Amino acid sequence: WGRSGPAISANGTMYTGTGDGRWDPENGVFGNGIIGVKQNPETKSLDLVDYYGPSNAEWLVKRDLDMQVTPAIFNYKGKEYMVDASKECRLYFMDTESVGGDDHRTPVYRTPLICNEIVDFAEAGIWGSLATWEDAKGTRWVLTPFWGPKHSQFKAPVEYGEVKKGAIAAFKVEPKNGRLQLSPAWISRDMDQAEPPVIANGVIFAYGSGENTAQAFPDVGLDFRMERRIPKCTHAVLYALDAQTGKELWSSGQQIATWNHFGGLAMANGRVYINTYDGVLYCFGIKK
Repeated sequence: WGRSGPAISANGTMYTGTGDGRWDPENGVFGNGIIGVKQNPETKSLDLVDYYGPSNAEWLVKRDLDMQVTPAIFNYKGKEYMVDASKECRLYFMDTESVGGDDHRTPVYRTPLICNEIVDFAEAGIWGSLATWEDAKGTRWVLTPFWGPKHSQFKAPVEYGEVKKGAIAAFKVEPKNGRLQLSPAWISRDMDQAEPPVIANGVIFAYGSGENTAQAFPDVGLDFRMERRIPKCTHAVLYALDAQTGKELWSSGQQIATWNHFGGLAMANGRVYINTYDGVLYCFGIKK
């Protein structure tokens, strides 16, 4: 489910999350974890060079909470780090020299749960990919989209009302008590199934897809046929947010007629592009 494929470190190691499998590294099984692979210069095959398993990986697989998000890799004060996430709805902050430490189960920092208080495998959690940037003051930011209501115990210094269907959460990389951590900075307004954001010139562009992502229903159990889900979909809404505060600067409102499925955003020449289920490509920009 990693929306942007694997993330690649400076030394050519490719990192990806895994899912739908047990965590049993002694027997070569790395389900519901993160693996790093690198091409062998002689055989040209991909060799496993590093891996990380959350301390509750066995529980994650039982609840179908995959580690299915494309990581973000960045430099901070001369050292390379990576942040990844999962449907459980927390972030894992890792050192690319050893993503899980000596025991392969200890990241630099793990956030508390951001969402998914009810442990939903289809309509909540973090999906897609993460985003990161460094501002003019040298502050390193990490952004994550999430689906579903915000966790009742998760707080940020700046929030914009109740989050029922999803939002963008922003974190700062900061030292605290002798180690680095991800400190909550702000949570955006409510977005209907928030999708991966992009950043340009101090503005964050994000959107709610409007898609109904339910895969199980009380009357029939597991049933993710589109015939059942499409009638419950609404429409996508594109937002522009202040990157420092998360404040809404603009939205597309009702202009987008239908919903988006895993399409993502594209940006070029001061314009933002988003496509929808009915085959329409929308382009938004500033009128001259």
